[in-house]
Amino acid sequence: MDLQTGMQIHGFTVTRVRDVPGTAARLVEMLYEKTNTELVWYKTDESNKLFNVIFKTLPRDSTGVFHILEHSLLCGSARYPVKEPFVELMKSTMSTFLNAITFPDKTMYPVGSRNEQDFLNLTQVYLDAAFAPRAVEDPRIFRQEGWHYELEEDTLSYNGVVFNEMKGAMSSMDEVIYEGLQEMMFPDTSYGFNSGGDPRVIPSLTFEQFCESYREHYHPSNARIYLDGSIPLERTLALIDGYLSKFTLSTRRREQYQKPRSAERTVLYEIGAEDDPEEKHQLVLGKILGTWEHKDRILAVKALCQVLCGSNSAPLKRAVLDAGLAQDVTMQVLDGIAQPLFYLQVHNMRRENGEKVRDLIRAAAENLAQTGLDRKKLAAAINRLAFECRDTSDPQAVYRCIQALDAWLYEGDPMTYLTYDQSVENLRGLAENGGFEALLRELLVDEENLCVMKVAPSSEYGLMLRLEEQAALKLAWELMVDDDLADLAAQNEQFHRWQQTPDSPGELAKLPVLNPDQVSPEPLIPVTEETCVGGVKVLTHEMETNGIVHLNAYFSLTDRSYAELPPIRFLATLLGKLPTENYDCAALDNQVKTWLGRLWFDVEVFGDESRKDRCVPCLVARCSVLKENLPKARELLAEILLRTRLDCPEKILEILRQTVSEMMPAVIGNGHRFAAVCASAHFSARDAAAEAVEGCTYFMWLKNTESGFEGYRAGLESLLRRVLAENICRSRMTLSITGEHTAAALDFIGRFPQGQEAPAGAFYKTVLPRKLGIRIPAQVSFACTGYRLDRCGENYRGTALLAANILSLSCLWNSVRVQGGAYGAGLDCDRSGILSCYSYRDPSPARSLGIYRQLSGFLRNFPDSGESLVKYIISTVASTEPLMKPDRAAAESDRRWFCGITREALLRERQELLSATFEDLLGWCPALEAMAEDFAICVLGNEESIQACEEENLTVYYL
Repeated sequence: MDLQTGMQIHGFTVTRVRDVPGTAARLVEMLYEKTNTELVWYKTDESNKLFNVIFKTLPRDSTGVFHILEHSLLCGSARYPVKEPFVELMKSTMSTFLNAITFPDKTMYPVGSRNEQDFLNLTQVYLDAAFAPRAVEDPRIFRQEGWHYELEEDTLSYNGVVFNEMKGAMSSMDEVIYEGLQEMMFPDTSYGFNSGGDPRVIPSLTFEQFCESYREHYHPSNARIYLDGSIPLERTLALIDGYLSKFTLSTRRREQYQKPRSAERTVLYEIGAEDDPEEKHQLVLGKILGTWEHKDRILAVKALCQVLCGSNSAPLKRAVLDAGLAQDVTMQVLDGIAQPLFYLQVHNMRRENGEKVRDLIRAAAENLAQTGLDRKKLAAAINRLAFECRDTSDPQAVYRCIQALDAWLYEGDPMTYLTYDQSVENLRGLAENGGFEALLRELLVDEENLCVMKVAPSSEYGLMLRLEEQAALKLAWELMVDDDLADLAAQNEQFHRWQQTPDSPGELAKLPVLNPDQVSPEPLIPVTEETCVGGVKVLTHEMETNGIVHLNAYFSLTDRSYAELPPIRFLATLLGKLPTENYDCAALDNQVKTWLGRLWFDVEVFGDESRKDRCVPCLVARCSVLKENLPKARELLAEILLRTRLDCPEKILEILRQTVSEMMPAVIGNGHRFAAVCASAHFSARDAAAEAVEGCTYFMWLKNTESGFEGYRAGLESLLRRVLAENICRSRMTLSITGEHTAAALDFIGRFPQGQEAPAGAFYKTVLPRKLGIRIPAQVSFACTGYRLDRCGENYRGTALLAANILSLSCLWNSVRVQGGAYGAGLDCDRSGILSCYSYRDPSPARSLGIYRQLSGFLRNFPDSGESLVKYIISTVASTEPLMKPDRAAAESDRRWFCGITREALLRERQELLSATFEDLLGWCPALEAMAEDFAICVLGNEESIQACEEENLTVYYL
């Protein structure tokens, strides 16, 4: 359909149609005049289709009401009166994206699929959820997703999914800083409140306030609708019209703007009882940058952050590090809100050094502004920013929507943040006329409207929060009379009965389900061509890359011992941050940012499914670069890999300390993955090696090496020299290129020495205990188990994925998340036969471990549940084909190649899924029974949570 301005379709009028510069896309804008609802369609030929309805939600307190609404609206609606349509859709669709997201000033409900009918089905369910939810009629949904009292003998406790999620979120120092900054900098607007919800405030929210917030904000006049991809427009608009036509015009929510101000405050964050708080103080300096309209200014500050603190050689960071006053300095911009802000964080310093650090930062900034910033570094930072603006993250349609909203939500042009070429050119001009120096003075020299936050460590803070919660619960108990307690007991009994009662087959049948014949028997498999260039195996992947080349170089480490794996993983962190023979740190950093879009190094471990005792660990260099810059990229990669200097112990210790300080927030934020890696380490060489480079073993090595660096230094340097000299060579290299042919590989390969061939595989065993408790400073926990199928004589088949999907979305979702209050839970199964149960932000890990032991019984009863097997087959197939950008798709193809996963194996897996029967499912029950008797355990949590698992006889480690 050739859309023209003024055309009318199902109540919508086309108001503007434009090409999106630099792309093959068009931006179509429409208005539903009856309710003044704006719609934007990012029209492309991409097979993936996205629908998103967005509401401007401006909180008036920190109860997290919009976060709870986000969860609750997906718990049943007028047309689909099941308890959790969201979960039913997860079970039954080919969706490529299915979620809802709360931001500080908006809530969005995006859903996508490559399949047209599936897309329309999903859109229908999401429209009904947004505009006809059951949550405002049924307080049980509010109790489940928000909060409620649990009554246990003579005590009360809190439970609720959002309540527990936010207890986990607020255990992160980063989240404490973010929320503390917002509260300090925006005391007069909605941004001063915790939109996710403060666990100390969430229990003050009533059901009546929850319903009123919905009625006030969830109206089409306060909504925006975004479409992306090859949308079936008329059918989609007809669905939307069916809902919007029931409403009349209402008032659109408007945000207030904060007058910038100076302020100062101190906040606490939790550290472990064994941690020394002396050098763990943080200092944060922040300013409001303006409004969303100041696009060039916001981008300029992002570039300035890179110049000043983007690496250890950056001048402002270097000044603080050289003074020995802190371990790290970072700068960043928080945008995507009406008034973006900038902040600088000084990491891990002594409390008494706060004023010295501030004086040093001010003096260093003044000096840089006077002498002038390095033009080459400015140009490099602008180049890197330009690349990042072009190369958006997955899922790209969702990120494009967020970019459009960065102006559109505030009545601006949705094209504003979708295009950057002109702004990048403006930044280049700013660099030539002293604009960056003026900006530097304004941010860090002029202290007008500067907000200062001191972030103090406390090993008692977690206990203080728990005691505060217990005091609030004790007071609530004392205020209840006997009738109140009797009502609560009856209410909870009815509530738990409701949670445990399955939806009726008739209600479930109302949800749309794809027909199995709409699922392709052919899996989506990117074509990988294998050739030999200069004696090196080269993998090429043909796909559209928008002019970007993705290069992955893998170097085998199969001759390296288990004890050598953690330091080699640290070597990957060092690469690109240390000087080389031809560049000092600053010059290398400048070259990388000038010519490369992305560069990072890692250690990955590959395992052949047929050989659990053997694996192939590799040091990996990954690079993404504009095609015209590929020759320079090859030169820089070879320079770093072959000529990195290790005779700089001060710099190595500096990076080591920074790495240690970054690990704990990462562990707390992704505790389920960390614990799952530890629990699975016992069952194959691959998993033992993977744990050694990303799990507890690696973390402990980092901490031990930091604390005893002088004693480890010589041995570490010697090992890393040997690795670079012996392992970085052609005989151990596999090269992967996407976006360019093998001819481009020859120059790169020729830069490396021939070297000695590596052994075919390495043999490793973990040193971790099979039942492990890891104590961390957090308010909630993570409970994970690991098991391998061949321990009971089974081998992986496609139906194992199906069984894991069923157990995740039915048993574990209901028992651990819905009834237990954890934020997430599931059972993962990979093609090597590893089964991993996990819970995420879990208030009761001991309970979750007990549920993992009951999975076989649930699966035995599943055929009698009345649930359709077909829908689970469809969603399991969909899970094997996630949306992936070219670089991720190439990396996944590389992984399959290393692991020997052939096209024939993937076809067999697809056929096993599509032909699966209940009998196939029941065949996995003995394996689940064996798993319940033999799984390895890792519980990550605070002391109380680990003590509650005392029957498991955990060996306790302290991170």
